[in-house]
Amino acid sequence: MSLKNEKKAESRVIFHSLKDASKEPDKVVILDLHLKKLKSIPEEVYNFPNLEELYLMNNSITAIPPHIKAIKKLVKIDLSGNEISVIPKELFELKELKTLILSWNNIEEIPDGIGNLTKLEWLGLNHNNINKISKDIGGLTNLRELVLSDNEIDELPNSISKLSSMEKLRISNNLIEELPKNIGHMKNLTKLEAHENNIINIPESIGDLENLEKLRLYKNLIEALPESIGNCKKLEKLLIYENELEALPESIGKLSKLEELDVSNNALKSLPEDISGLISLDNLDISKNDLDYNAVDKFAKMIPNAKVVF
Repeated sequence: MSLKNEKKAESRVIFHSLKDASKEPDKVVILDLHLKKLKSIPEEVYNFPNLEELYLMNNSITAIPPHIKAIKKLVKIDLSGNEISVIPKELFELKELKTLILSWNNIEEIPDGIGNLTKLEWLGLNHNNINKISKDIGGLTNLRELVLSDNEIDELPNSISKLSSMEKLRISNNLIEELPKNIGHMKNLTKLEAHENNIINIPESIGDLENLEKLRLYKNLIEALPESIGNCKKLEKLLIYENELEALPESIGKLSKLEELDVSNNALKSLPEDISGLISLDNLDISKNDLDYNAVDKFAKMIPNAKVVF
């Protein structure tokens, strides 16, 4: 190992106790204090001028203090599994922050100012009580993954469509009734998890998600898929079971890379002829629909390499 790499490795030492960290405050870059029975963020953490990563998961911390803004070099903070109810505005002054994880807390709102974290790449807020999201979230232009599943969200701000760097959007198990009209602007999206909501309609712009690979929409109230879905040429997995579909769009046959299609537990009365275009299909579940199963047998022969459940 070169001297340069040795110094780099030394600088990435993980400190697991405040006692050890306090002996060499300038060397503390990563501090891991998870499962320490903490009720608050220790004052000592503000004594480490080079602190970049702070792990405080699974404690009993009830609040993020205003002076959190003093940790200027912070790149990652994980406060999941605590008892935090409010995201303070001072947190948004951490201009270098790339990863913010506040999952499994008691947070009810994503407040104004969140968009100031312009370097943020990963925001984890699943398993909270969130019911309000500020439109400022649209300012997170470098965000690649947003996790909002298992909350009480009934509406997404339209500004969320401005997150053009987004690759993974997880919004399952909420109360959402519709996806943003311009969701197609999220050109880099590869995974969309919107299952277990109250969604009725899918916007036409979904067809503009040219990099989408996995789409989970099961357990909603969806009545139809737009014809534009056929433009999602990279789609590999489409799970839309337990909805209210009566038909599939003809364009679905254009999804030549689709490997898994589950449309079970719907109200399908027929399948489009173009389904034969699903040349990569491995698994097709069309069980518990209103299909003529003599016709289904014919379709099964069109896709001989797929396992068909009906």
